[in-house]
Amino acid sequence: MTNIIVSAAFTRSTGIPASGLTLAEIDMYLTRQNNTTLADEVIWDGSQHPTEEIDNIGAYTRLYSGADFDTYTYYARASYTGATSLDTDHVTGVAGKLTCTLTQAGAQIAASISGDDITIHRGDSFSAAITGLGNISGRIKLWFTVKTTARGADTAAIIQIEETAGLVYINGAAAATPANGDITVDDAVAGDITITLDEVETAKLVPDSLVYDIQMLDTGGDVSTLSAADATVTADVTRAVA
Repeated sequence: MTNIIVSAAFTRSTGIPASGLTLAEIDMYLTRQNNTTLADEVIWDGSQHPTEEIDNIGAYTRLYSGADFDTYTYYARASYTGATSLDTDHVTGVAGKLTCTLTQAGAQIAASISGDDITIHRGDSFSAAITGLGNISGRIKLWFTVKTTARGADTAAIIQIEETAGLVYINGAAAATPANGDITVDDAVAGDITITLDEVETAKLVPDSLVYDIQMLDTGGDVSTLSAADATVTADVTRAVA
């Protein structure tokens, strides 16, 4: 059995961490899905609340003990019910195997399939340096995928970038300009990469709470998920990109 620490990160004023929220005003939901039968079972129904705030980053956490990742996949959601005006009142994600918080770097817990949350500001050039994914020297392909839910098809991805193909999908449609998205491997042995997306593409996005992962196909035909966490698209005020 494994412990999960479910972390819900909120922002306000287009990306500023929403620290100091009242824990009792954050409702947490956790559902597990049987990997064989696909049957769902509610664990937390929203009457549970975070037990801790991670200072300065607007993240709120609660521990679930006894997770069985051989049998189930875990899905989490949190809703803020208070009066503070946030960028979004809801966050969702897939819960990875954790014995520590989701705010820990993907480098330190890559084997547990967890990572840092990312924020994409609509209409801005996006660049994210993700480090410590582990040795990816033997890769054939490397994907960065953002979706509204982990259950969605790749063709419905909000963003999918593949190292050798560039931008593949944007907003659930085939990308017209693959060169507008890129994965650069900065250190293959350490697993350090940089993901970029042109502002012309981020301008097409809708502000929302999403999920992402980074996945690798190696020369032996094995597929590995190296990192997974929440992705948030925040709204811009100026919509011009040229």
